[in-house]
Amino acid sequence: MYLVRHLFFVFTIVPTVLLPLHAHAETSMSVIVEEHDIQQCKLPLIAIADELIGENVHRLHVDQPKLHADKYPFTVVGVISYKDDDAQVQFNAFPMVNGECEVSYQEVFASPENCLEVREQIFKKWEYVGKLSQDSFFLRHKERFTKNATLTSIKSGTECLVTRRHSGI
Repeated sequence: MYLVRHLFFVFTIVPTVLLPLHAHAETSMSVIVEEHDIQQCKLPLIAIADELIGENVHRLHVDQPKLHADKYPFTVVGVISYKDDDAQVQFNAFPMVNGECEVSYQEVFASPENCLEVREQIFKKWEYVGKLSQDSFFLRHKERFTKNATLTSIKSGTECLVTRRHSGI
């Protein structure tokens, strides 16, 4: 009877506990580039994803998987869970005929603070470029010109929609 109970535990309970851990591990950019045989854009995609995601919990999926994905523009979408909220993210890779690859990301999240507070907390070292509309303004990183952001007031100015971009790697 002990053996039956032990085998039941091993084959039914253990897999349900380990499955979420395995599912999380399967969402990293390194796994995605391996599964889709991405060679040309592999290193820049992994580098930009690691820079943005860090140690945060995340889930990524390929948008429109393609045969020979290494030869065509490639998009990966997902969610990154930060300590206070989630952000949607989109990574793009563009293989070029010279053998290089241009990658970029766009991250979007809503902040419960107004845009002036967000600018002071998150984008203090970013340069104000100008207004895009009555409720939106554009910022650029002072040292890394390939990074920019748009802050848009939402909910009558009490909250802020943040869009961060990084391109040209």
